[in-house]
Amino acid sequence: MKIDDSLFARYQAGQCSPEEMAVVERWLDQLDKFPEPEDARMLSLLERLDEKMPFMKKPKKQATWPWIAAASILVLLTTMLYLFWQKQSDRILFASIQEIKAPLKSNAIVVLENNEEFDLDKLKRNDTLQAMGYRIVRTADDQITYLTDAGNTSKVIYNTIRTKTGGTAHVQLADGTKVWLNTNSELRYPIYFEGNIREVALRGEGYFEVAKQERNHKRVPFFVRGDQQTIQVLGTKFNANFTTNNETALLEGAVAFSDRGSSLAQAREEKFTVRIRPNQVYNGKKITEVKDIERYIDWKEGYFDLNEVNVEQLSRKLSAWYGIEIRVDASVAQVQLFGRVRRDKNLKEVLDLIAKVHPMKYTMENNYIYIK
Repeated sequence: MKIDDSLFARYQAGQCSPEEMAVVERWLDQLDKFPEPEDARMLSLLERLDEKMPFMKKPKKQATWPWIAAASILVLLTTMLYLFWQKQSDRILFASIQEIKAPLKSNAIVVLENNEEFDLDKLKRNDTLQAMGYRIVRTADDQITYLTDAGNTSKVIYNTIRTKTGGTAHVQLADGTKVWLNTNSELRYPIYFEGNIREVALRGEGYFEVAKQERNHKRVPFFVRGDQQTIQVLGTKFNANFTTNNETALLEGAVAFSDRGSSLAQAREEKFTVRIRPNQVYNGKKITEVKDIERYIDWKEGYFDLNEVNVEQLSRKLSAWYGIEIRVDASVAQVQLFGRVRRDKNLKEVLDLIAKVHPMKYTMENNYIYIK
């Protein structure tokens, strides 16, 4: 497959096929052997590239295509370097596997209506953040709540809580609904619900305990909106995983699904054709009965549930939690595991426990963990 500027543009926009993504990421991985240049060195490299372009005296009739080609090469090189070092900047560098500890902070931010970001780790327990006409409080049990005067609210004000690698967050919405966010997830919500509808937008994974609410003797529905799916809720407990798994696990109550994505304040009637009962999971295609529904919220309870999970599936959870990429050899990828491991252990402890369940080896090279 040819690597050109259009391929990198699609990769940056998230529009590549799995095969194209593999080609680009293999190319980027090959750059690991080169040290990351400082800004001055990056500028020097680009200047040297510019110096190597031949100076051309003005001919009587100058062709423009060599200059276009040279400009394209420069743009392509700059794009590739940007993608590579952006990828590297998102990765935490570890000297050894012993350094890879469980996260000690929430690693979460709240984004106010004016797009101002505030690090929730700076908001200590029982502290208050004064926002624009309302207050955000972090309670003694690390829950984020809002203090607002609904009578002074002239328009819908949205906030967003976003968790990073190894991050979690717990927020109570204005109606009493409680939401826990898993790592690398995002919840957008109004600080006060009004009208005959309650709705939030979710990216990633979240566990919901939706409060019942009535208005004019009628239940006010609650909607969780995602890019590929919409959930309609009537007082219930469920885990919505809008990542690649796209699974919703119902613990209590009832939910219905529309297999179409939607956005907040979207004026469109949705058809909720699929319904599930407690102890059922829906993945967008089929409904599955589950004996141990609690294992879908292992992350909320602070552990990794290994039951009915293979090594490849667990590696994705470990990568998201510890912030390091884990690559699994095909020979052990489908090995089934069992038991549970707490998430507050360091990565080496977790891998050692897995190796006791099934004999396997792990190594660390160039900031990657290899399991085989």
